[in-house]
Amino acid sequence: MIDVIKKIFSLLDRNERKQFLWLVLAVFVVAIIEVIGIASVMPFMAVVTNPEVVQTNRYLSWAYDFLGLDSVNSFLILLGVLVFIVIVLSNVFKSLALFLQLRFFHFRLYKLSQRLLFKYLSQPYIFFLNQNTAVLGRNILSEVNQFAHNVLQPCTQILSKAVLILFIAALLFFVDPLLAFTIVLTLGGAYVLIYVIVQRKLARLGEERYESNAQRYKAASEAFGGVKELKVLNREKYFFDHFSRHAYKMEVNNIKSGIIRTLPIHIMEVLAFGGIVIIALYFLMLRQSIGHALPVMALYAFAGYRLMPALQAIFTSVSQLRFNMAVLDGLHRDLSDFMNVPVTWQKEKIPVLPFQGKIKLTSVTFAYPGTEVPVIRDLNLTINKNANIGLVGATGAGKTTLVDILLGLIMPRQGSIYIDNQLLSQNNLPAWQNNIGYVPQSIFLSDDSLACNIALGVPPEDIDMASVERAAKLASLHEFVINELPTGYSTIIGERGIRLSGGQRQRIGIARALYHDPDVLIMDEATSALDGITEEAVIQAIRHLSGQKTIITIAHRLTTLKDCDLIYVMDKGQVVDCGSYDELFVSSSQFRNMASMGKSG
Repeated sequence: MIDVIKKIFSLLDRNERKQFLWLVLAVFVVAIIEVIGIASVMPFMAVVTNPEVVQTNRYLSWAYDFLGLDSVNSFLILLGVLVFIVIVLSNVFKSLALFLQLRFFHFRLYKLSQRLLFKYLSQPYIFFLNQNTAVLGRNILSEVNQFAHNVLQPCTQILSKAVLILFIAALLFFVDPLLAFTIVLTLGGAYVLIYVIVQRKLARLGEERYESNAQRYKAASEAFGGVKELKVLNREKYFFDHFSRHAYKMEVNNIKSGIIRTLPIHIMEVLAFGGIVIIALYFLMLRQSIGHALPVMALYAFAGYRLMPALQAIFTSVSQLRFNMAVLDGLHRDLSDFMNVPVTWQKEKIPVLPFQGKIKLTSVTFAYPGTEVPVIRDLNLTINKNANIGLVGATGAGKTTLVDILLGLIMPRQGSIYIDNQLLSQNNLPAWQNNIGYVPQSIFLSDDSLACNIALGVPPEDIDMASVERAAKLASLHEFVINELPTGYSTIIGERGIRLSGGQRQRIGIARALYHDPDVLIMDEATSALDGITEEAVIQAIRHLSGQKTIITIAHRLTTLKDCDLIYVMDKGQVVDCGSYDELFVSSSQFRNMASMGKSG
């Protein structure tokens, strides 16, 4: 339990811990008022069953004389009103405490999900190469919710009910220590025994639920991501069955956990009823009158009415905690080292790193995490400003990795990159990226307007429409937008651009890359998925940029590189040859073989 508390507190910042302490204070206040309400029942019932007790009991007698009442009935009415007021106040304070709890839980849910998304988005690109984005989405959308409601809330429930039980037990011990000890030991011991029996089962069910939840998110994400191919192949059933199997297992485990959590209440009802019988027999054995026994029985009955739900709530909460330990462990693993990092984004406009002369890579070596085999090995490369450069090589030659290095998505293990004479580092990396336009093979499009997709990530009110139109014209997209889209740049293009052709999507990608008017344009097999006619149209869209911008192209079909000033041939992470298309066709057998096949790899 201490380890659980440490992990939970590590997921709260300093302000949230203060709020939690205020919540604890509210819990104590509610418990005190609750006990006062329970204790007030006893004198009321004593006067109801035996009015003469007003004179024989020194506390009641003092109260009667102090209030100056003229009859026992008036005193009884006043006691009844006071008991009612105390019970009303108790419920008012409980409602207030519930409000504080709900506000605490739901704002923690908001903050944790926000912080988790911030942490993931703050990770370097290489982090995502070994992650399943569906699982990351599950953590943000599902597991944080699970943590708030089934870890954090049970903890406060345990605390509040434990304080209440402690106060009620103290009251019962004050009235009759032996009887109170018997009842608390019987009821509390029964819950402890049941928990010891089922806790291993709960832990296993919780771990299975955690994994099943990840698998169902993964299945749904992959099904929608590949819906076109699945429709063509008629393979929807595989992903449907994969989702159904894990969703079913998850809900079965939730059902089993729910049954285990509620099981003790039925046993406890039997014990509680037996307890009332024991109290009656206890007083009969002491040969005391029913008038003396009834107030105590009423006290114990009312205390039991409050005690039983409290014990059941603690058992349920502890069971929930055990069931959801995998959730707590997962969030602690992802967030414990990130709680003190402020959730802030750079508000100032990122400057552009000037590029006037050349990009120079010197002895660059890179290997992906988990492997010692370099993908790029001791690579030296120079790219002059406004040059049109092509990169070719067989699959696995290191072309895409080289592009990722130029983009600043990954940093070399060894070697240096210079922009003109300035060393590229983490400090000036954002400024360099602000001078690059990137067009990947597969263009990401959101279900938003065409203008928002060209100016991706820019708030709609901040979009520069002049820059949007300029970029669209350079990408040969403007005429299509004006003549064929019903509302021009405001047209909603559908999720992943499903309403557009492949060529149109690629042109949007080119326009996006040119929106901020960069000096460098990188094309990473941006036309390889297009047919020849569409590919030629897209190439024409960027051909007139030659000489105006530095263009670096990875091409699947070598004929698309004929306009390049210089083509670098790569093999096993190194540049093995370079020259123009015609020069390489004559001098390089490797290039000639690739050209004869019509593709580079």
